[in-house]
Amino acid sequence: MTWRFLEADDDERAAFADWEATLQRAAQDACAPPNTHRSVHRAVLGDGRVYYVKRFERTLWKNRLRNLRSQPRCQHDAEREARVAAALRAAGHAAARPVAYGVRGTASLYVCAELAGVPFAQLIEQRTAEPELADRIARASGSLLRGGFLLPDLSADHVYVDPDAPLDHPLGLLDLHDGAVSGTLDRRTLKRVLRRFQRSVRALPVARRAALRFAVRLCHAADRRAWTRATIESLPPFDTHSRYDRPGKSTTYRARAPRRDRVERDLLLEVWPGRPGETVLDLPCGAGRLGELLTGERGAVWTGADRSIEMLGQSRDALGDATRLVHADATAMPFADGAFDGVVCFRFLHHLPDAAARKVVAEAARIARRFVVVSWFHPASTHHLSRVLRSKLGGRAAGRFARTTARLDRWLGEHGLRRTALNSQGPLRDLRVGAWVRG
Repeated sequence: MTWRFLEADDDERAAFADWEATLQRAAQDACAPPNTHRSVHRAVLGDGRVYYVKRFERTLWKNRLRNLRSQPRCQHDAEREARVAAALRAAGHAAARPVAYGVRGTASLYVCAELAGVPFAQLIEQRTAEPELADRIARASGSLLRGGFLLPDLSADHVYVDPDAPLDHPLGLLDLHDGAVSGTLDRRTLKRVLRRFQRSVRALPVARRAALRFAVRLCHAADRRAWTRATIESLPPFDTHSRYDRPGKSTTYRARAPRRDRVERDLLLEVWPGRPGETVLDLPCGAGRLGELLTGERGAVWTGADRSIEMLGQSRDALGDATRLVHADATAMPFADGAFDGVVCFRFLHHLPDAAARKVVAEAARIARRFVVVSWFHPASTHHLSRVLRSKLGGRAAGRFARTTARLDRWLGEHGLRRTALNSQGPLRDLRVGAWVRG
């Protein structure tokens, strides 16, 4: 085992004396969603200073290869993060101060001091991120890349800023174990930077125009002006609805997979808790395929809501001009509390990361007087496992998000709803449908 102190004072050396002392001090306060090989915990000293302890259970083979082929050369993720942070600080950037790192077997441990400022994502969520601040962050991020600091995860929750600081004030930077120094920016890395930033703001109130402006500013500041258009066009749609506003996409979606559509409709009807005459909001309604089903089979008074104008047009074509349709965002619906007897959210949550999915569920629960019906992808299925494997082998980020039934129970339970029915296509498929009723 190795344990090395970096920019540590005497109190920090005593508090984080070795591997065991560090883990004991940070054992309780997890502050980031864990994954299979990384966890992050918060530690507070007696004088109130805050630190973050990141434990890597192992260094993935692709990271080992990168660590050997690029600077700073090392073997473990913790050492990589410490050395990238030190290089950034030496160059005048505000990376989190590295305190110590250690290696034990395949695992490694990294300790850093709390970073000043607030995450850019927090300012966006609070709607206090002015365009000038976003431009400043885009230019600073691009300058880092141009200067040889290849930091793929320049996402909105890992970039810290002081909104009142001068325009030339350095960014604060976190989560650097994927980074490299003294590198040359290539197209693949630039695309990776933009994809991760795009993913980090997808659940936040960011307009597509503002996201494009940010991407263009970053590319220009990185001295890759010639790559800008091709790189941005190669990215996935900024949000789910925009892909259906492309010419012909909504028509194709409406006509696809009729056999699967029948199976999924049966799953929904079997759990449906609604009563004839009750008002139901279909969120998002897509091409309106549930409108005729719920009005005809269950006697519901149906309303559809969607962010895609094209999909709303498909709903009107299918159901008639008298159909009640609303152009709205599923994370911020323009309806009063309890405006409908029920809300159905079908084949949508699997497109969203947890933060956005939870907002949609909260909105559905707020609007629903009596019940909510939701579909989602479950991780315990061969379909999901094969999708994850293809994603890993292809080096692509996951395009679908799976979550457990317990997580949906918890999210809806926070709003006074309890599950009364659950249905699935069996262990080979990942689609689940559940009904939650208030009281």
